[in-house]
Amino acid sequence: MTGTRAGPPRAALIAAFAAIYLFWSATFLAIRYAVAEIPPLLTIAIRCAGGAAVLLVWMAARGTLVPVPRRRWPRIAAAGTLLFLGCHGILAWAEQRVPSGEAALLMAVIPLWMVALDALQTRRAPGRGAILGLGLGFAGVALLTGGGAAGAGGHADLMDRVWLIVSGFCWAAGSLVGRDREGGIPAGQATALQLAAGSVVVLGAALVAGELSGWSPGGVGPRAVGAMVFLVLGGTVAGFYAYTWLLRVTTPAAVGTYAFVNPVLALALAWMVSDGKPTPESGLAALLVVAGVVATWGGNLRRFREAAAAPADGRGGGPGPRAGAAAALLRRAGIRARPAARAGGG
Repeated sequence: MTGTRAGPPRAALIAAFAAIYLFWSATFLAIRYAVAEIPPLLTIAIRCAGGAAVLLVWMAARGTLVPVPRRRWPRIAAAGTLLFLGCHGILAWAEQRVPSGEAALLMAVIPLWMVALDALQTRRAPGRGAILGLGLGFAGVALLTGGGAAGAGGHADLMDRVWLIVSGFCWAAGSLVGRDREGGIPAGQATALQLAAGSVVVLGAALVAGELSGWSPGGVGPRAVGAMVFLVLGGTVAGFYAYTWLLRVTTPAAVGTYAFVNPVLALALAWMVSDGKPTPESGLAALLVVAGVVATWGGNLRRFREAAAAPADGRGGGPGPRAGAAAALLRRAGIRARPAARAGGG
């Protein structure tokens, strides 16, 4: 009998996608509130260190921590640096000037970077549907940036937005670097180790930048404190844990769709609290990114089907971990996987 690995439970998939869609939508506003009173790199260092501590204590109490081979640490450190200095550090720095909803919309570049880098890794071009979805999403970003978003700041404001696009690349690269291809490390522990590595690097950058000179924690008010608590527990522990787990059980392009959903929710939240003003351009941009997420999901169904039907590593013996996860996703969506062609007859 050919054995297969059971796919993730439907409830777990729904909860994980809800976490990255909802919690991460609110993190843009939380960062905006935090950096108003706390230096930006220090904000991210505290967020990473707090999240790592919570996850490691929780896993130690459950007895689920495992030894990490020395050869795995360079990849963990590289992922933590890209994710939390290259992406979150730049994001926090830019949000001192860029409204939270607009920053979220500009971060919609992440799926393009993820699909492009994954295509380079696998030497396989993305499907036409995924390309269409990415094009729609980037049309929204272009509309937002070209429609007067640079504001009165001129070149300085434009550079803030360019740096946000660079931070999106860093997140995509860090996500792919940090994927656990060897297995053996629980998702929560992998998340915590990347956060810990990131906190050390970002804190070092904050010290080099002189952020701690002249700053006093005594001047931090309740709003910034509440924002930091949410960033640690909601945005980091729950959100990043769910993100790491989803990268193991579905495709990078599917996980990357949060960058199309989150900007719309973040923009609505920003408007609700008057962090930025609604404009026709931003409204149309939000519609374009929603269309982009629908097209991107549709463009990945073929890859799910092929992954669900293909034997592991081309050696037979049933599907591998990614294939089993894809098969489960298709079954729960009511989609039948097409059987893979076999060499030889009979």
